[in-house]
Amino acid sequence: QMVVFDFATDTATGDGKFYMHVPSSVTGMNLVEVHASAITAGTTGTMDIQIARLSATLGTPADMLTTKITIDSTEIGSDTAVTAAVIDTANDDVTTNQWIRVDVDAVQTTKAKGLIVTLTFRLP
Repeated sequence: QMVVFDFATDTATGDGKFYMHVPSSVTGMNLVEVHASAITAGTTGTMDIQIARLSATLGTPADMLTTKITIDSTEIGSDTAVTAAVIDTANDDVTTNQWIRVDVDAVQTTKAKGLIVTLTFRLP
């Protein structure tokens, strides 16, 4: 679980809003579930979130989702999104010392406040 934006902070677009180091304890696991939550809902439009995997040297990212996580207008969680996130099975695996990056590709016109992204991994 990653606190991408503090609970009273407006969300903003951009790549690399949060980085998570992949420890050896999850090597060989696959990303199997994603969720995002805002603390205060935004209005008009969606917040769109991509999860990217990078090498140990922070090389070229590989998007881990074929359909991004979205939080809809007036909602606080991606679990109620009209369009569900879809994990890219070609890019869902992780190894030691890789990095997971949270990219925020769109925000609502009246921005949500706070953002928590939760990722679940398990062995295939």
